Amino acid sequence: MAEQVQTAARRGSGLRAAGGLAAVVLAVSLSAALAGQATAGGGVSTKVARADCGPGSSPETGLQGQVPLEDRRSGRSRQGYSCNLELVSRYQSQGQATVGASYGHCQYLGTILPGAVTSKRPGVNVIDMSNPRKPRMTDSLVSPATLGGTWETLKVHEGRGLLAAVSVGALSGGFFVSVYDVKTDCARPRLLNGIKGTKLTMPGAFPGHEASWSPDGRTYWTTGTVGGTIAALDMTNPRRPKVIYNGTTGLVNHGVGVSPDGSRIYVADMPAGFITFDARDVQRRKARPQLRQIARTTWTDGLATQHAIPFTERGRPHLVVVDELGSGGARIFDISDERRPRLIRRLKLEVNRPEHLKLRSADLARNGIFGYDAHYCTLDRPADPTAMACGWAQSGIRVFDVRDLRKPREIAYFNPPAQVGQRHRLTNSAHAFVPFGAYFSDVLQGGAESGLYTGETDMTADWCMSPPRFDGGRLWVSCDDNGALLLRFTNGAYPLR
Repeated sequence: MAEQVQTAARRGSGLRAAGGLAAVVLAVSLSAALAGQATAGGGVSTKVARADCGPGSSPETGLQGQVPLEDRRSGRSRQGYSCNLELVSRYQSQGQATVGASYGHCQYLGTILPGAVTSKRPGVNVIDMSNPRKPRMTDSLVSPATLGGTWETLKVHEGRGLLAAVSVGALSGGFFVSVYDVKTDCARPRLLNGIKGTKLTMPGAFPGHEASWSPDGRTYWTTGTVGGTIAALDMTNPRRPKVIYNGTTGLVNHGVGVSPDGSRIYVADMPAGFITFDARDVQRRKARPQLRQIARTTWTDGLATQHAIPFTERGRPHLVVVDELGSGGARIFDISDERRPRLIRRLKLEVNRPEHLKLRSADLARNGIFGYDAHYCTLDRPADPTAMACGWAQSGIRVFDVRDLRKPREIAYFNPPAQVGQRHRLTNSAHAFVPFGAYFSDVLQGGAESGLYTGETDMTADWCMSPPRFDGGRLWVSCDDNGALLLRFTNGAYPLR
């Protein structure tokens, strides 16, 4: 079945009222997964050439992106795999919950319930890697948002040096937001919006599961997976965050990307797609702001779109859009005509291809919901990017040369050592401890043999879910079981000339 990409354009339409429950989200996701996967179509390629691994590498033993069942059983996966990327420093701490952040020489490990509260060091752990040989935990951020589970809301605005998070709860909530100054001293973040010198923060009615800063750092957008909720917080004065917009857009919202001028937002949709909104009212701080839908773009080959990254190529606006399930991988759209985004390329690893479905299901059957799937990607620069790095869950960190958008190629990868037997230490790892880490087996990976799996995850491969950060010839990354990692490119793989 050929992939179908459909775009529905709307002129001047306001938001649709909608409600939903977590069960609705789950039902939609399951039904889409069980419906099967589409193959490449429309003349848009999905294949990405393998990296040419130089000296010092420890290459994968199977398909591109695979941790073979044989390696999981023999213990080979405990050594990890690398290609033109080497480990400089690691601080495992108590693990990392889904999405972390970094700034300067520091890393901030995200939280999820119950680990946010029950871990030995509750809250967001701060890891100082100024001395890579002796990384150390310098603080643990304890506030209503960080203790409420940050999920995918823990985000840094690089220019302003601000770290923000929302209390998400079990899946999608949001009653507190915490904002920290990390510019003054990244190893000792300072809570800016505490009430009268305390660590308490003013509650507000806004959603939480995902979040994103506007490029100018004045707006912090939050979205909820339940009820299609979306909110904009004015961060002009980070000591007094203010909700300036609250609304709904449908049943489900995931990550959000913001255009360079803040006038457009691109909201990841489910089962698979994104919605383009005119956000000028919010950007201009109008008294009664509205979001106006411009277009809705969907596809059938993928599941649970994660987020969108706006960028320009020779002045033309583009988007990278990533699916977190269903082996959808990443897509590149030309959005010069914003009402009719044009798909120009898809990126999948060999293990994501439909013909490897049974093999994939066997590998992943006991290691939780997130398999060989992309989650968060980062471009090395917003204009004319040369490289893209992605946390690709059990496939580790993958880096691609994107100088030619139509002919991307992989240049490096790093899949950290599996942490088999370390579950007792990783009390903040979503992979190790959160129940949904073991909810689903090969059903959500596209198989249909064994149905739901409710045992413990087998820990034979890590989940690398966070957005990597380019720093010259280095990458700052974090993974659920391995915690904070600092990587260095080797064999001249990057920077690209």
